[in-house]
Amino acid sequence: MINQLAGIKRKSKTKKNTRKKEFHNLTSAKSIGILFDTLDQKNFSVVKNFSEDLQQKGYKVQTVGWINANELPDFGIAQKILLYTNKDIKWSGEPNIPELNDFITNKFDLLFVLSNSEHLSIKYITQVSLASCKVGSLKGNCDHLDLMIDQGKNYSIEKLISESLNYLSQIKK
Repeated sequence: MINQLAGIKRKSKTKKNTRKKEFHNLTSAKSIGILFDTLDQKNFSVVKNFSEDLQQKGYKVQTVGWINANELPDFGIAQKILLYTNKDIKWSGEPNIPELNDFITNKFDLLFVLSNSEHLSIKYITQVSLASCKVGSLKGNCDHLDLMIDQGKNYSIEKLISESLNYLSQIKK
């Protein structure tokens, strides 16, 4: 029931958004958003390295990660990654914090959705995001992706990143 109500809320929000769908490859993209989850502990370090690599290549990158908890763990140093918890979202997956709303309304050229999670916030952000081109895994949360990578049963965040970059570097705009 909650999933259905949340779906109705997402659909309503999507109708109001002014997303301009446009395909981007690695040459045409200037700004990149990354959405991921920390359900697997290694995801944080993999995404952090991916984000830093993209920044070193000259892309403007903003990274957001969901932590399945009510409090943020102490990472010891200030991070360039916006992390949010279950307390930072409403029952529908809609954000309670302005930083997450800013991420959603940012018109990234590319949005990498590096998650198979069915969590309402991941679905909400993916669906409502104003990013021009959304890239992610064919499994799970793929209803609103523009480029879906099929990894079969061998899903890994590293493989998803690698295959996404491979396709985005080969496709001509």
